[in-house]
Amino acid sequence: MNQKPEQSAPNIPTSTAPAIQTGLPAADSKEMRKLIGLMEQFAVLKHATVAMGVRQADAETIECARRAVEQGYADVVLVGNRAEIEKASASVLPADAPLPFEIVDTDEPEEEIVSMLMSGKVDAAIRGTAKASDSLSNLKRACDINEIHRIAILLTKQGNPYFFAPVGIDEGTTAEDKVKFICLGTHLLRRVGVMPCVGLITTPDDAGKEEAAIIIREMKKRDITVIDYGLNLEKAFENSNYIIAPNGISGNLIFRALTFLGGGDGLGAPILMDHHVFVDTSRSAGHYTKAIMVASALSKKREYKE
Repeated sequence: MNQKPEQSAPNIPTSTAPAIQTGLPAADSKEMRKLIGLMEQFAVLKHATVAMGVRQADAETIECARRAVEQGYADVVLVGNRAEIEKASASVLPADAPLPFEIVDTDEPEEEIVSMLMSGKVDAAIRGTAKASDSLSNLKRACDINEIHRIAILLTKQGNPYFFAPVGIDEGTTAEDKVKFICLGTHLLRRVGVMPCVGLITTPDDAGKEEAAIIIREMKKRDITVIDYGLNLEKAFENSNYIIAPNGISGNLIFRALTFLGGGDGLGAPILMDHHVFVDTSRSAGHYTKAIMVASALSKKREYKE
């Protein structure tokens, strides 16, 4: 069992790994499209052990876990009520076939997935169908942090991937918080080999303009270019690969509109922390195979070497 490292708020990176410089707007570049393929390669290479919270197990949840194992992304541990998981598995898997995943029996998956992550029993975790508020509260308590930074990975209907934040209703409420989001997100993009192109979506009032000016000024000090697109969503998505919404509420609405109404897809929202990998998921999305892939790819089980 690994000893739990001390952790406070995430450190904002001051330096990052080299990234691919495309010189082209994100929508015209193939580099972001390569991102998903790269993450799949990382996941298979690392083949991490990933815990997934399960409440009210159903056939879709089981099928997502089965596919993740079948595609070699990870060893999956389903954390929830064993009887419910086994019953749901019987409707998906052949009767005599061994379960392709491990089951940890608990009626409190929100606590257990965090405990397993912190103790080192698993390399990464995804929320799955566990309750959001309880899972994130337990995570903050275990990591001794007051705030979290989730960055959603979004695929549009056309298959273009984007990083998108904030998506939590209580996130991104200040310019300072958005600066943290930008620093952490650009570091993650560079880590997977992509040059960040950051676009701000801002309100047209004085407060929105003032906040945008503060953010751009602060990011310039860090040699990170940020462009304010106002409310021009089309231009922001055309020319950026990392979109910052005005706040978590509007970000959540934009994300849901693009995924549930616009034919897009969500790959989960990694919570950026120094020592642990936890991918938040939407209970209504059901795309847990991809979230498991992301969790395994971002895990620190093994550093990727070309």
